[in-house]
Amino acid sequence: MSVQQLKRVFLEDILPTWSKSGFDETCGQFVEHLELDGAPQEAGEVRTRTVARQIYVHAHAAHVGVAPSASLAMAERAFANLHRVAWVRGKRGGYTRSFNRHTELVTDPVRDLYDNACVLLALSWLLTATGKDVYRHQIEQTILAIDRTLADPFGGWAEDSNGTLPRRQNPHMHYLEATLALCENNRTPKHMRSEGKAFALLRSHFLVAPNGPLHEFFGPQWELAERYGSDRLEPGHMCEWVWLATRHDSLARSDNTKICLDLLSTALAVGRTPGSLFLVDTVSADKPISPSRRLWPQVEMLKAFMALHERLGCPGYRTEADDVASAILAAYMTGVPHGCWHDCLDLNEVPTARTIPASSLYHLWTALAKPVEDVRLADSIRDAESC
Repeated sequence: MSVQQLKRVFLEDILPTWSKSGFDETCGQFVEHLELDGAPQEAGEVRTRTVARQIYVHAHAAHVGVAPSASLAMAERAFANLHRVAWVRGKRGGYTRSFNRHTELVTDPVRDLYDNACVLLALSWLLTATGKDVYRHQIEQTILAIDRTLADPFGGWAEDSNGTLPRRQNPHMHYLEATLALCENNRTPKHMRSEGKAFALLRSHFLVAPNGPLHEFFGPQWELAERYGSDRLEPGHMCEWVWLATRHDSLARSDNTKICLDLLSTALAVGRTPGSLFLVDTVSADKPISPSRRLWPQVEMLKAFMALHERLGCPGYRTEADDVASAILAAYMTGVPHGCWHDCLDLNEVPTARTIPASSLYHLWTALAKPVEDVRLADSIRDAESC
């Protein structure tokens, strides 16, 4: 029942709070974070990825009928603002990394794969929720910009328009997430090719060995080396790949169950410390090197358990999911302003975050969107049968 409790808290408390406090009506744009007392961020600096993820949440939630009434209009207004301020045209195009929502000036002009992947996810759900051709057109323009600006001769895409090192798996993972959404909702052969290309990187580069672990940081030709921080692993991303791989399998009619089981097993083995259900943020080999536990890895672990329960039907995974959801509610969502959370705890579960980042709204929604959609579908079937 704890997953259901977390879903109720999200729909009744969190989403309404963020649709109000997380949106700056004067600027027509989402904020980067809330303060620890729940007040909106006053400074104007926002990252494109954070804005895009909030657009996505509100568009998706509106599409399935669980968002506050103004959510879709708010998401569309925020995207129009984002596009006007941050979109760069031309052969080296794409969305810039950050801007000031008050002045509408770009503060970081670099075109980053991570940010553009998040915009692509937002566009996918804006198209799904509205059916407007303007979003279909911009999806194609964004994919084209990524392929042109971030082309890389050694596979995958460059980190950003500057060719920054190290190369990371994380932006590629989110590009896969965006192309999965496109294929699930508005499939075209081009989208399928993009999704397949992104997923193939898991086996060709990120796992390195057949059963892992999942590596994060690489050199220019995907080499592992100490100078690139290749010994640093993130258990939360291992769990996130479980969720994505099960979705890929449903789309491609493939079977990556063993990879999923290995990823989850490794994440739990290296990421949990004795006596805790929670994952640490970062490890090296099999030892924690970050004395912190952010909220998002716990939510990704929850998603992995839920995805494997749906895929394999094993009740143990559902029990694990409920246990993690219960622990999240107890540790991260108590002693906070209405509709908020502690973003980070130390190893003694003492809160350490200085703000409440909007980025965690996205993680929570992606964990709960499927249960919400399943309930809405069941309600629709019951309504149809009663007619």
